[in-house]
Amino acid sequence: MISYIRGYYIITVEGIGIERFLNHLIRSNIRVYNVNRTSNTKIEFCIERQDMKAFKQAYRGSNFEVKIKQKTGIPFVLKRIYKLKGMWICAIVSLMLLMFTSQFVTDIYIKVPEGIKKEEIRKELYNAGLKPGIYKKNIDRKEVRDHIMLKFDEVAYISINVRGTNIFVTVTKKAETLKSTQESNYCNIIAEKNGIIEKVIPRSGNQIVNSGDIVQKGDVLISGANTKSVPEVWASTFYEVSKSANYEDTIKKKTGNKKKVYTISFYNKKCTIRRNIKYKEYTIDNKEYKLSMGDYTFPVKINISTFNETKDVKIKKDKEKLKKELSEKSLKELEYIIPASARVVDVSHDYKVNKNMLEYVITVQTSENIVQIDHLSKAEAEQLIKDQNNSKDGEEPIPQNPDKRPINDIRNEFENNENDTDKKDLRENQ
Repeated sequence: MISYIRGYYIITVEGIGIERFLNHLIRSNIRVYNVNRTSNTKIEFCIERQDMKAFKQAYRGSNFEVKIKQKTGIPFVLKRIYKLKGMWICAIVSLMLLMFTSQFVTDIYIKVPEGIKKEEIRKELYNAGLKPGIYKKNIDRKEVRDHIMLKFDEVAYISINVRGTNIFVTVTKKAETLKSTQESNYCNIIAEKNGIIEKVIPRSGNQIVNSGDIVQKGDVLISGANTKSVPEVWASTFYEVSKSANYEDTIKKKTGNKKKVYTISFYNKKCTIRRNIKYKEYTIDNKEYKLSMGDYTFPVKINISTFNETKDVKIKKDKEKLKKELSEKSLKELEYIIPASARVVDVSHDYKVNKNMLEYVITVQTSENIVQIDHLSKAEAEQLIKDQNNSKDGEEPIPQNPDKRPINDIRNEFENNENDTDKKDLRENQ
């Protein structure tokens, strides 16, 4: 096996006194193995690929007829493959086509309970855009779910899971008790924000995530928990604030050239002594003079407008001072963002210079409890208990959070608007 990996030659040698030639090869530290005599004057043996150069030197000047019968091993196979460029180019193209086609849906499998027709569900899924050939990333589960539940009143919720190039759709039928929207003692624990799970203290419910999992806001962490024994889920969260400023300012500097324009006002009439101003850039200084004698002021005003020619001058700021200012602003903003209950683990400072802009970035890693309670109605709690009992009987439960991504499959979306408003108010109070 090692010889095959390194590569070896099968050599045939024909002549008189072959034994002396073999002894000469061995004395030259050339590894010879699998020696086989095919006739009185001809033998066949194998040598390693790296010994071929030494073999040629040992062979020079001899009267033996030497032939390479076969080249065997991975190096020779790779060399032949390299020469067949068309073959490996086609292999790369085939691999790319395979990767490309794997991003599209090939089959849709639908599981429906009794009383709901599978063909009607399949037809409405097709109308909602869920059909073979669709790009997997273009699937909007919420839009498809809303479309189906709007068409079928008897559907409680619909689970849409993508596995490979297949889509598995599970439809759950409404029970009569689903009309109840009164809250129960059951709830789902969802992520209040993005983070990396550090530890889970599941006092109640079914734990879905584990330490090291990456979760996003809205992911279900623990399903079917009890509000009287709320679990804790601690995660590493990150807060980032960036501030940028221009470290190269452009100011207008006066060149010393100036021209004045006089405007004389008499009541509502004005007379301007105009001059030809050819300055490309300038600033204007206005001064107004009034004629008065004692307490009497004449209705004559003279306004002098001075046009000062300017030119743009670039002034660079001190980068260290600018970084310090941006750092102070970022830290002040982070004080308002980071909750008081969070424990700061690490703070990293970084800055980037892009043309004339300096961007200062501060990233803070914290450890905090990201639990958010999502109360379940009595109907939802009853359905949850029913699903758990079915799973105990050997039935595979409906995936509640496939691939640990937030697809809202376990959250029934059939509550009325009044119940949705109550849940929203409860979350805001928390």
